[in-house]
Amino acid sequence: MSHRQKALLHTVIALCAAFAGLLLAPAPASAQVSIVPDQVDGGGTHTFAFRLADGKPGTATTRLELTFPPDPPVAYVKVDPVPGWTVTVTPRPLDPPVQAGDRTVSEVAASLVLDGGSVRPGEFEQFLVTLGPLPGDGRLTFEAKQTFADGTVAQWGATTAPAPVITLGSGAVAGAAGTPGAVAKGEAAASPAPANQAARTEMVSSTGFPYSVLWGALVLAAVVIGVVWLRARRKAGAE
Repeated sequence: MSHRQKALLHTVIALCAAFAGLLLAPAPASAQVSIVPDQVDGGGTHTFAFRLADGKPGTATTRLELTFPPDPPVAYVKVDPVPGWTVTVTPRPLDPPVQAGDRTVSEVAASLVLDGGSVRPGEFEQFLVTLGPLPGDGRLTFEAKQTFADGTVAQWGATTAPAPVITLGSGAVAGAAGTPGAVAKGEAAASPAPANQAARTEMVSSTGFPYSVLWGALVLAAVVIGVVWLRARRKAGAE
């Protein structure tokens, strides 16, 4: 085997080892909360479907904590019961208080915790959450912390993707591609399925990581190694 063939063989073997390490490494957790609809006309009270997905192979999701943005504040939060899950809404003081109709609002939602249940890998759980009164325009960007059964925690929010966001504004629904139809104030969104239906639904993809590309590269590298080895044997036999 020539020096060039040896160098090529060593390079290909090193690449194979690197690819194998990537394939055998544990898949990263995919923290995800999607909101349906994610765009609504501002004002009034709206009901949203918060869908908690588990994209981490081998371990279930057992807890979700959502932190509400300080601005705009949300005073009213109601979560429809889901079997097995406990709902905890923690308030914070609003300083200064604001007048809403005939009453004074001095507290708003600080966080929403959902725990006690379990979302298996590749599935999601749906929670119907009513929020209000919502401002006329702006964005609600939630900080989120997803806890898995193995103790690991995934966090994401305003500075990381994918942050769960609700966009508010006149005409927002009409201009939103792929979102349900217009939502009437105080009514549920057009598309969220009832929580008592099969809320746990198979996800299309659990991680989104391009393992098919790595497998293809690994196969190609194996072919190259085989060709180099075969040529070296033939050359040695001829000599």
